[in-house]
Amino acid sequence: MNIVVLGASGVLGRAFAQAATAVGAACIVAGRKDPEICLPHLPVDVTDPSSVSNFFTALGRRNLRIDVAFNFTGTHHAVMKLGQEDIPELLNDWSRVINTNLTGAFLLTAGFARLFVKQRHGHLVHLCSDASRVSLEGSHAYVASKHGLEGLVKSAAAQLARFGVRVNGLAPGTVETPLNRHLLRDDAGKLSRRAASILAHTPTKRFATVEGVVESAIALCIPQRHLTGNVIFCDDGYVIEGHSWPDGTWAAYQSPETLTDLLHFYDDPESNLE
Repeated sequence: MNIVVLGASGVLGRAFAQAATAVGAACIVAGRKDPEICLPHLPVDVTDPSSVSNFFTALGRRNLRIDVAFNFTGTHHAVMKLGQEDIPELLNDWSRVINTNLTGAFLLTAGFARLFVKQRHGHLVHLCSDASRVSLEGSHAYVASKHGLEGLVKSAAAQLARFGVRVNGLAPGTVETPLNRHLLRDDAGKLSRRAASILAHTPTKRFATVEGVVESAIALCIPQRHLTGNVIFCDDGYVIEGHSWPDGTWAAYQSPETLTDLLHFYDDPESNLE
């Protein structure tokens, strides 16, 4: 299986490329930076149409039958405070995020559509988000870009299905990484209000993990002829939670130790759950 991994210098893209290679896939990584994981690298900046065009020219020269293209590119922004910040400052962040997360995804979709239609075969997967369905506090540009990306997945899937081409999305939950840990915990490890709010609406009361998201991504690469036009959520149930498990929600607001003790209790098959 030949897989193109875009955004492979990021945590998820890198982990996916390594995992896919480990199970026998032939991967090409692409992005502004070479992740240096001993895989062929093609440079591309998804915010630059000419760079995207050059990328597809270089990919075409390899004369490969591409089975899957996985787009992990994306960016975020600081919390926007509508009504409290200058509009030009907000617009800078808005434009930057939309250009990467949505316009960049459209350019990739158009390019891979041309390649896949010619092959009459191919599967394009975009990295979506819980923000494709729900709001996130102050993340206006990010939420708009991810809502738009789900729309792009659906419209592209509908048009390309007749050519045997599939388009889907993968939406991870919040993954705790060194890059975002300062947003989720203080120096003592205590959950931030933002983190507690996320876990309060997550049935498992756990953050997603890189390993777990990669498992879902690998599963999407398995040929599934009827799966197209969908966004698959690997978010521990975040987008379906209404009101459940009050004890877990309470523990999330107390301390890391309180939540950890409660989770260990439910993990133990010997626990008395009556």
